[in-house]
Amino acid sequence: MTDGFSDGAPAGPGGAMPAPGRMLGGRYRLGGVIGTGGSGTVYLADDLSLGRQVAVKVLHSSLVGDEAFVERFRSEARLVASLADPHVVAIYDWGVDGQAYLVTEYLGGGSLRSILSSGRTLTPSQMLMVALEACRALDHAHRQGIVHRDVKPANLLFGQDARLRIADFGLADALTGTVSRELFGGGGVIGTARYASPEQAQGRPLDGRSDVYALALCMVEGVTGHLPFVADTIADTLAARVGRDVPIPDALGPLVPVVASAGTAEVENRPTAREMGRLLLDVAGRMSRPEPLPLVGPGEVGAAPMPGEAEHGAPSVFVDPGPDTRAHSPVGSYSPVQPHAPVSGPQPRRRRWRAVLVATALLVVAVVGGWLLLSAGRTTTRAIPALVDTSGSSARSLLVELGWLVEERYDRRDGSLEGQVLSMQPPGGTRLEAGETVVLVVSLGPARLPVPDDLVGVSVEEAGRRLEAAGLALGTVSSEKDEAVAVGLVLSVITVDETLPQGSEVDLVVSGGPLPRVVPEGLVGLMPADVVAELIALRLAPTMGEEHDEWIAAGRVSRVEPVGGTRIQVNDDVRVVVSLGAKPRPLPSLQGLSLVAAESRLAASGFRTVVVEGLPEGLAEGEVADRTLLVVVSQTPLAGRREMPATTVTLVVRPA
Repeated sequence: MTDGFSDGAPAGPGGAMPAPGRMLGGRYRLGGVIGTGGSGTVYLADDLSLGRQVAVKVLHSSLVGDEAFVERFRSEARLVASLADPHVVAIYDWGVDGQAYLVTEYLGGGSLRSILSSGRTLTPSQMLMVALEACRALDHAHRQGIVHRDVKPANLLFGQDARLRIADFGLADALTGTVSRELFGGGGVIGTARYASPEQAQGRPLDGRSDVYALALCMVEGVTGHLPFVADTIADTLAARVGRDVPIPDALGPLVPVVASAGTAEVENRPTAREMGRLLLDVAGRMSRPEPLPLVGPGEVGAAPMPGEAEHGAPSVFVDPGPDTRAHSPVGSYSPVQPHAPVSGPQPRRRRWRAVLVATALLVVAVVGGWLLLSAGRTTTRAIPALVDTSGSSARSLLVELGWLVEERYDRRDGSLEGQVLSMQPPGGTRLEAGETVVLVVSLGPARLPVPDDLVGVSVEEAGRRLEAAGLALGTVSSEKDEAVAVGLVLSVITVDETLPQGSEVDLVVSGGPLPRVVPEGLVGLMPADVVAELIALRLAPTMGEEHDEWIAAGRVSRVEPVGGTRIQVNDDVRVVVSLGAKPRPLPSLQGLSLVAAESRLAASGFRTVVVEGLPEGLAEGEVADRTLLVVVSQTPLAGRREMPATTVTLVVRPA
């Protein structure tokens, strides 16, 4: 089976890749290459059916000849598409058109790899947020029986909302047995060597804890910029981690014990993704509020690689690295495809123009009718009627009826009507023999300029500059709440057509940011980790505090500020106060007081558990007729000692 492409992207292990501009599946027009890897190449593409940008990963053509691979690829694509999780890259479509391809959502916020390639790193607090979202995605997949097998910075992608999505779920599993045979002659391990778990390096069976180990490596690299266990060769890189725990630098701060647990060499001692998520939540309260992620999007340094990119030259299968295959845009390559604006239907203004042209046509008939009569019976050389500003269709019909050939050309002119004759050659009044050609220049309407297609996602100020550069003007700016797009960035463009007259205003809709959040009720008395998890899920920023509380047990949440039910904004602070239990207080001096007075003073001091000794024989506690006649001679604990309110106070009494 051939791929149908005569030239294109550089050949990988599987042969030549399709050239930008190629159509796949009858609807996906490939644009520029945005990532390459051992299994294929990723393109930014235009989905012509839905008018949106997508990412299309095209696998090497050699894989299509393997029917077993195609079946695995089909089943894996369907299985992963069922992972309805906000932190998993959405799969839209798949197919085989000469080469197997996978269509996913396109994310413009780059990847953890692109951040690191730009020379930046994450703070421990930022890494905590990324790892929490990764744990949620991995836990969801693992509970569905899906192991990623290739967790790495290039597969940790961000949208413009900074929300993490994990890419390439299931692809490594689909490649098992096909790419490995091609590159190893049988056997082999699928994944990226530098992030492989010890059991993966040894070719042992894998479960979700292998992904947890890879995430631990990503966390170390994300904070420090350096990856443990990297050697000169793939074999040495794999061998270095067998039987050795991941070394955790102090730079990870409170994350050290969590990452150390996840990076344990023995898989039996490693937490699951869910357990790791809870460990992260437990330390969240001891960490500072994270700053926004330093996203590196397309067009910036270290432009965001897409699913399946190689990690600094290491392909998606364990082979010795060759030349750098990261995302590139060579000179002369296609620019990324931009989505097409929807084609609008006829506009009311056009209907008005047609009405005017009908009236003009009638005028032409009236003016020229007499001229036709006067011209009848003469020679075939006649004066051409002056038809400028008349209807082009009527002018053409008249000229043909008079025996001339007509050639129509088209132009735009401000102040003209669509279909109006702008000029003619020869000019009106010129005598011309029958059979000669008259050229009519017909108006397409006023000069119209295309509305820029790159306004969505930029600031209002930048959109105004781009409109001005295009000969248009900024119109009304309205706002809508949006969870994914940052405040102030353009959500959509309101236009009646793809082109507008010069100077026309273009209305924009900008993001007003996410909808307000409501502080949950019923948080008092819960465990702090559960409260922090719920607040983070709402994209709120919990801060921790402690206080003594008479009624709430130590270690439980005693107070939340603002209180439950309060409406606040995304990323606003919510203070979570944890109870230290009741505060100890000094025991009052009771010696010499009557029993009644001593019990009253104890109650006022918060001590309510009292044992009385020395009561007269035959009387039980509480049966003394006159407790004022009994005097306290000693107390236990002694006066002045600081005790908890639940402490039992023993009083020894005698008759006064």
